[in-house]
Formats: sequence, structure tokens, C-alpha cells
Amino acid sequence: MSETMPKSLWNPAGRYANNSITTEELIAVFPSRKKDKKSSKCLVYTLAIFVAILFVCLIFAFVTFRLGDPKIEFKSARLMQKSSSTNYRNVSSTSPFNVTIIARVSLTNPNLGSFHYGTSTVSVLYGTSSVRVGASKLKGATLEAKETKEMDLTIHMRFGKKVLVKEDAPNNIHSDMFKLRSYAKLSGTLHVLNMLKKRKTIQMSCILNLNFTSFSTQHFQC
Repeated sequence: MSETMPKSLWNPAGRYANNSITTEELIAVFPSRKKDKKSSKCLVYTLAIFVAILFVCLIFAFVTFRLGDPKIEFKSARLMQKSSSTNYRNVSSTSPFNVTIIARVSLTNPNLGSFHYGTSTVSVLYGTSSVRVGASKLKGATLEAKETKEMDLTIHMRFGKKVLVKEDAPNNIHSDMFKLRSYAKLSGTLHVLNMLKKRKTIQMSCILNLNFTSFSTQHFQC
């Protein structure tokens, strides 16, 4: 024979209204839902935290894989002054030919993080050789996210006879056109979201012709 609930518990609400049921008996018939509510809240909080962490990881991965290299560019150059004391066709070991150019250099950071770079040197080489005829310091600084910075560098160049006769025509002492190459190498660290630091090294190489008939720069190419 199946067990049945005692008649005394069939109508607990009525018994409680008549003060014929105890609190303990009522709790036993209608159990508390607090534990279920706490479990549900914990599950919701856990899922929310998991989604937030996943979202941050996705953003971090997106930014990391899309890191681009900063750029250094030689934008233009112009002669600052003429050499009045020495003619470049009559240079000697004791009387070199000097000239100064103003070079405009551009630095661009395409990333969302800042780029911290150290002091570097912009060099000017004669012809296709490795002979450096001039240089200028590029001071270390910080490029903020998506920032482009332009600066003018003063480069003093010195052409001695030994330098000029090393190259074949048209880059020699008998030509009015001197073929030059500018070169720079810049190293720094890219900081992303204050968590990631990535080392970056960028280089620049350009060709520049100086025309000493018109005292102008020509055929500028990077």
C-alpha cells in the first residue's frame, strides 16, 4: 500500500492560519529558494567574467597582429648656402669643397600604441660608395599613436679631392652633378595597451643629386 501524506499536512496554509502548524513544519513543506538563487547568480557572474576576458583577449590579439612598422622618410632637401671660398672643380686635400643642405625628415607611427625611439644618425654618402661626406643627429623622442612628425635637419657636407676622384663619371670632379645617397637606421620600442612591448628597427635609403650649376637638388627618390 502506497504511503500518503498525513491529513494533518494536506492543508498546511489553513493549519498555519489556525495556528495549528509550526514554522518548522511549514518550511519543510515549502523549502527555501535562496540556494537556487545564489547558484544562478554565481553562474551569471562567471559567464560575464568569461565573456569580458574573452573580449579583452580578442582586442589584444587584433591589435597585436595588426602592428605596422613605423616609417622614416626623407621628404625633401635644399641647398642652404653656396661655397664661395672654394670652387668644387679646384678642390685639394687642404682646400675641400663644403656645402650645406636642409633635409626634411618625416616620422610616422601607424599603430595604436606609442613608439619610443633612440638617437640616430642620418648619413649622406657619396655616389655608390660607402664614403660618408656628411651627417646629422636625429634626437630620440616618442611618437604617439597615429602621429606623424616632420623635422628639418641641417647636414654639413665636405667633399675632398680624394672623395671626388674615387667615383667614375658622372660622379666625379669634372661633373656638375653629384650623386648622393642618404641613409638612416632607427631603433625603438613599440608600446601597445601598456602591456605589450615590441622592438622595431626601421631604415631609410634615398638618392639625391646635387646640381652645382644651378645649385639645386634634383632627381630626389626614396
